[in-house]
Amino acid sequence: MKIKNNYLPKKTFKEIQKTILADDFPWYKGETVATTESNDGIYFIHTFYDRFGPRSNFFKLIVPILEKINPTAILRIKANLYLRTPTLVRHGLHRDYEWPTNGMILSINTCNGGTFINDKLVPSIENRALFFDPFQMHASTSCTDKNYRVNINFNYFGDGEKGEFTSDYRK
Repeated sequence: MKIKNNYLPKKTFKEIQKTILADDFPWYKGETVATTESNDGIYFIHTFYDRFGPRSNFFKLIVPILEKINPTAILRIKANLYLRTPTLVRHGLHRDYEWPTNGMILSINTCNGGTFINDKLVPSIENRALFFDPFQMHASTSCTDKNYRVNINFNYFGDGEKGEFTSDYRK
């Protein structure tokens, strides 16, 4: 696990944040946060990339992040929006995939929620990047001090941060 604060240049991050938190950004209901067995409520997602290609008209928004991560292959990229709850809810433990991969969670806003890796809570702080292997058991949380907790979850292969992302998707 590795944490990098102020991961993106401020101007780039603020553009991403402003777009994702705008009233007209499209969010879609997810029936379960972690697994169907976890019964941890609903959340909202926006899928940027899945099943071998972009799935969003907003894909270009995250290209600056991909240029920094520099994946050799992308599995999935999605934004998550967890609504405020009266008490902090720790969602079910899960793995994103059944094999080791690279993962990065970029926090879009600061709140008292976060991500548990093993039993360590990594708080959500805007523009903080959490790098980890999403094959490790981990869990997200809601928040109690803001209206929502928002992050972008990247699942990919590659060493990362060692060169320029050269995807045709930048066009």
